[in-house]
Amino acid sequence: MVAEYLLKALLSVVAMLEDAAKFGMDSHSAVNALENIGFELDRMSAPGRQEFAEILERIAASADPAQRGWVRNVPRNLGIDS
Repeated sequence: MVAEYLLKALLSVVAMLEDAAKFGMDSHSAVNALENIGFELDRMSAPGRQEFAEILERIAASADPAQRGWVRNVPRNLGIDS
């Protein structure tokens, strides 16, 4: 259960970084941060990736319908295979 809350928090950060220009943040810094997140997540083991994908799917299934696609596409958008 803790992992699900952590992943939800991570999704919030990713969403904010993707919209960084709207919030006045330097877009280069935002892209750099997103790349770092992707790099760290890409280091997960196969079982870790499976757990990540399962939790992400649970979050997507319970998300607002307009956000489901975005949630499901986060791994691809970060450059990782989930």
